[in-house]
Amino acid sequence: MRNRMIKKEFWNSHRILSISIPERLLFISMFNVADDDGILKNSSLQMKSVAFSCDLEITLGMVEEYIKNLLGVGLIELNDERSLIRIVNWKNHQRIDKPTPSRYKFKKVIQEEYGRNTRILPEDYTPKERKRKEDKGKEKKETVQDKTLELFNSFYSLYPRKQDKKRAYTSFKNLTKKNQALCIEGVKVYNKWIEINNVEKTMIKLPTTYINGECWMDILDTTEVKRPIKVEFRLDSTGNSVIAYCSRCNISDFYDPFKVHSMDSKCCNSKLLPEKPATPNGTVSVSDIMEKYQ
Repeated sequence: MRNRMIKKEFWNSHRILSISIPERLLFISMFNVADDDGILKNSSLQMKSVAFSCDLEITLGMVEEYIKNLLGVGLIELNDERSLIRIVNWKNHQRIDKPTPSRYKFKKVIQEEYGRNTRILPEDYTPKERKRKEDKGKEKKETVQDKTLELFNSFYSLYPRKQDKKRAYTSFKNLTKKNQALCIEGVKVYNKWIEINNVEKTMIKLPTTYINGECWMDILDTTEVKRPIKVEFRLDSTGNSVIAYCSRCNISDFYDPFKVHSMDSKCCNSKLLPEKPATPNGTVSVSDIMEKYQ
């Protein structure tokens, strides 16, 4: 047995005042029998020998009844096998310097009122109604997660830049349902804008950046503009100039390859063509004859 301390608040406790004097003595004796974790064997014989060794009128049956009453007011608790007792709030009332760990493994049980009787249940016991609600909540949570993952996969399959998927999913699942839907629709507009403007892949935003910045709210101009077809001019033998033909007189000349699209012919200040235009009815122009004999 060990020396223990009794606080002054002990004598005014409503739980202590609600039990009989023998029960109070039994409870105090448990302090000396319990180990440094407040655990002792549930033995009415041992407790009688400690608390009531000379009291012949107190029987083992009475000690067992005292223990039940201490359990009923919440001063002690039993393990699942009802072989051990643990004093409730032990560490709040006993300050032990360098405590020795208990050699017992205490698995708490729950007391549940059942009509006029009290049932002792395992600590991991869950009432049916509570368990049903927990299972329903868990199922609902899993359904929401599955739906979120499905929406994210739709977003990611549309997004033109496949990078940083894990972080993108974390950002996506933090969006509201409304913003998740807007995000998916916004990607379709973003893809069209990228195609129209020939945006390089490296200049496309990362999916995480798109989500965190709520870029589906951006106003993008997706109006398709008809661009003139780029005309390719043939380089001369040196590779430093291109050969272009005057659309008016069909005479060819050498022009700067970087400026030829914006230049006029040197001879007539007319539009430049990459190929010599065909003369009508198979007639031969003066420029054709001159080029032939040059």
